[in-house]
Amino acid sequence: MQPADGDRRLTRSLGLRHVFVLSTGAMLSSGLFLLPGLAAAEAGPSAILAYLIAGALAIPAMLAVAELSTAMPRAGGAYFFLERALGPAVGTVAGMATWLSLVLKDAFALVGMSAYLNIAFDIPSKPLAVALIALFTVINILGSRASAALQLLLVTFVLAVLAWFIAAGLFEIGAGDGAGEMKPFFTDGTTGLVAVVGLVFVSYGGLTKVASAAEEIEDPSRNIPLGMSLSLFVSTAVYTLGVWVAVAVVPSNQLHNDLAPIHSAAEAILPAAGAILVALAAIAAFSSATNAGILAAARYPLAMSRDGLLAARFQNLTRFNTPVWGILVTGAGMAIVVVAFDVSAIAKLASAFVLLTLGLVNAAVIVLRAARISSYAPGFKAPFFPYLQLFAIGVDVFLIIELGALALLLTGASVAIGVAWYVFYGRRRARHSGAIYHVFERWGQLVDRGIDRDLSHAMQSHGLRADDEYPGLIARATVLSVPAGEDIQEAAFRASEILSRRMGVDVDTVTEKFLETESLWIQPSEVHPTATPIAFFDTTDDHLVIVRAETPVRIPRTWGGRGERVHLLFFLAGCTDQPGRSLRLAGELAAFLHGEDSAAPAVAEAAYESEVKEALLADLSIGQYALLPELSTGALIGHQVGELMIDDGFDVEAIRRDGVVIRADAGTVLEADDQITLIGPEGQLPEFDDLARLLNG
Repeated sequence: MQPADGDRRLTRSLGLRHVFVLSTGAMLSSGLFLLPGLAAAEAGPSAILAYLIAGALAIPAMLAVAELSTAMPRAGGAYFFLERALGPAVGTVAGMATWLSLVLKDAFALVGMSAYLNIAFDIPSKPLAVALIALFTVINILGSRASAALQLLLVTFVLAVLAWFIAAGLFEIGAGDGAGEMKPFFTDGTTGLVAVVGLVFVSYGGLTKVASAAEEIEDPSRNIPLGMSLSLFVSTAVYTLGVWVAVAVVPSNQLHNDLAPIHSAAEAILPAAGAILVALAAIAAFSSATNAGILAAARYPLAMSRDGLLAARFQNLTRFNTPVWGILVTGAGMAIVVVAFDVSAIAKLASAFVLLTLGLVNAAVIVLRAARISSYAPGFKAPFFPYLQLFAIGVDVFLIIELGALALLLTGASVAIGVAWYVFYGRRRARHSGAIYHVFERWGQLVDRGIDRDLSHAMQSHGLRADDEYPGLIARATVLSVPAGEDIQEAAFRASEILSRRMGVDVDTVTEKFLETESLWIQPSEVHPTATPIAFFDTTDDHLVIVRAETPVRIPRTWGGRGERVHLLFFLAGCTDQPGRSLRLAGELAAFLHGEDSAAPAVAEAAYESEVKEALLADLSIGQYALLPELSTGALIGHQVGELMIDDGFDVEAIRRDGVVIRADAGTVLEADDQITLIGPEGQLPEFDDLARLLNG
């Protein structure tokens, strides 16, 4: 589907280090610079252990987010996952809960930021926090956001200062000079420890934020799980050691009422310049997390509006291309939270909604795996399914209860409001159901085939891996045309005949597979709309047939359409055991067809097969050469492809033999009357008579 203005295809430019700093920067703020004093007041020195346990309990959520992000690497984050998996009813609840978790977490961060600013400026904390909310709201409306490079510098600065702080603190503790009280370690027994584990869980709420940038991450199947794992490990270590230092060096009567505990600890163990650097690091961390948090939170109303669950006005963008209504509502929500609740209540509520969101994320993994949708093909899978996910959900519910009556009441109220909103507003407007209905497919109840196509479309943002042979797929493709007046049945039959010969599967089975799978992308266009039917077979290769229609072909409901008319169809036969690869290849094809420089018109209007294929390749040309004994190319007959000395940048990608296109493997022996397909740099392919000289060096 062609992206809307507010959901344009983003450039994959973020590597592993960017994933690490995005996730780490989202976590290292209020959890360390503000919360330790509140945690120690409830659990005493065992607050140190609470941070370690909370980090360990965040691992299942991290693994779930990594799996969902590699299956659906789309901007939109947790809401996109939850709505597609659990349906619009739960999606409404999840969207509101996720938005509230970000609002509360960022409001909490701004309270901390105002506390650190109070070190230099004697201003009441709540009015200062409200003023900061207004400032960041305006910044987000104007579209100003830190670049990945700036985020890298900020996180590097924060980690460097904290490393100095922790090293100095551990030396102080080792020398026995700390003024803090470490005994009794469990001041309120294990009950206080368990309650504080839930309280400090907000510290790890930034884990899900990296999912919002999944569409921009290179090789997300590798970089998302690895980057998040490194981030969680480093953040847990920094939290645990940093809180240990604060508890050990700051007297308990001071620490328990301190909203800038790390600065107080720094004053005790670092020179004056070091304490100033700690304060600056805190302000940098709060600023980065808050600005990114408002931006992320504002996208949730936008995404819900696109799915029909909120009013259309939330899709309105300013001339700076920012969702103004989502930003304003987010800013207003943060201001209400800061004014209405004290800092301890904000921390508990933020943790409660973070726990609710992460519990739903684990539920989404269970549902999507149980639904067995062919287009759900994550590049990374969370281990120990479903036991790890069920354990995580149980822990999340338990910790929400342990946070107390207020947290339980407000999370319950948010669920009730979300359900009521869906029943009275969203149910009539929701655009599709969720994958949860596929779990009940054997009973034939409420199955939404559209979710297959929606998940397939999400893979368009995944990006190719190094071993995904997109040029080879295009080179081996067959191009055919159907005359005016033909319908999709004729187009599918002709494509199935070709695929049948390639895969050794009978024609009827091929056609039925395409009808059964219903992974179909409709990509509208005023001039050249396209459709990409995808089916999976027990084969070792991916095969593509490109069908060009002289007059538009209607896509009926039996084929998963809604009566759309398309000029181009791309029948992709993928591998059952490699669905992710097939979907990534389809995504790359879709990017060429409907990206900024749309290739669809060139494909439709090309006079020759090679021109069709060149339109779908970047900066590459395709040459097709017949090996005839009476011509110079006959010198290649009898040689294996691997024996040919091919110049760098050139590849023999396909061989047409007896009307069937086969892969040009190194051991393939060239025969008379073969037609080889050569791919090379644009404008540098050899002339026919020069082919033998080029291939033989």
